[in-house]
Amino acid sequence: MPVVSLLQCDTYDNDVLKERICRSLALTGFDLSRFRDARVVVKPNLLMPAKEDKAIVTHPEFFRAVIQIVRENGGMPILVESPAVHSLERAIKKSGYADIVESEGVTVADPAKTRILTFDGAKKFKHIDISEAYFDADIILNLPKFKTHGITYITGAVKLLFGAIPGLEKSKMHLRCSTPEAFSEFLLDLYGAMNYGFSTPKPIIHLMDAIAVQEGEGPGPAGIPRRLNAVLAGENGIAVDYVAAMIAGLDVNKALTVVNGFARDYGVASPDEISVLGETVEAMRVNDFVPATGGSIFSNMFRWPFNTPFVKNLLLDRPVPREDRCTLCYQCRKICASGAISESSGRIKTPVYDYNRCIRCFCCLEICPEAAIEKQKGRLQWILGG
Repeated sequence: MPVVSLLQCDTYDNDVLKERICRSLALTGFDLSRFRDARVVVKPNLLMPAKEDKAIVTHPEFFRAVIQIVRENGGMPILVESPAVHSLERAIKKSGYADIVESEGVTVADPAKTRILTFDGAKKFKHIDISEAYFDADIILNLPKFKTHGITYITGAVKLLFGAIPGLEKSKMHLRCSTPEAFSEFLLDLYGAMNYGFSTPKPIIHLMDAIAVQEGEGPGPAGIPRRLNAVLAGENGIAVDYVAAMIAGLDVNKALTVVNGFARDYGVASPDEISVLGETVEAMRVNDFVPATGGSIFSNMFRWPFNTPFVKNLLLDRPVPREDRCTLCYQCRKICASGAISESSGRIKTPVYDYNRCIRCFCCLEICPEAAIEKQKGRLQWILGG
């Protein structure tokens, strides 16, 4: 039976955080002595360069507390991350991590070095290219930031492992998996590979920063920061994500990585198998959490042919840049796997979208540093209740 530790925490104070994280690990049955002489990969959410008050990245003080716990118990921490567009160096510097990396003596893995991880139990993607550092790790600490997400409904422990894939290769996966269902199934193939694909299985501990989180159109600058005041931990990422969604008062049935994760039985087949220790879900639950709106019309009810550009443009959300916010940095164009974005021309002061080519992955919205891209409904989307 998977155990999820759920503790109340309303501060990023170092002493409090370390106490909560150590207690969380103890509740899940993890002995800190396992860190001794271990190479410990620490994987935060560094989606993009972002200040801590935006709740886009794993809070730097949360990262610091974890690093110190590993160090104090004889482990060697290794930061592993690969932002979608920006360089890892810039993300570390602009997100408040540089001081911690230097002062705590953290090794930073080269995101360009990759190896193929094979998992024969995957549904579709049996060979996935990931950061080489995972192969050399003794223990993996996954540090998700809980946020809403326009495609996967929530982003947490399962989704964070997407960061094991190098840089712009992520956008190619969006192109290959262009619906929420397909993308979620890919994430579960990756999750299965990380848990069962290594020749020697590696323990993966998920320590979730759910203190300051995001609601609304997460997981990037368009999301709205709010407090959930929780720290979660567990060895089963699907179980951790389920509990996080429950305390946020969200509709777990819309979180495909959780629902389909139960169906795959990766260590947990239903909510009834999850043991929550520490606080209760009922005591921590909020009732006014705002979900993302993206992907709502892709529910299992609608499997008719959206593959023609004409129908897509009438019935689906589309990303639209705002002239009053856009700075023409073209990060959107850089990440667009389908080549649907071109430079502005003439009187148009924003990047130009070819919606016939756009696959509606909304990576551009997610990565835009100015939150200058919004979802605009298709003209006939009301037919689907969207």
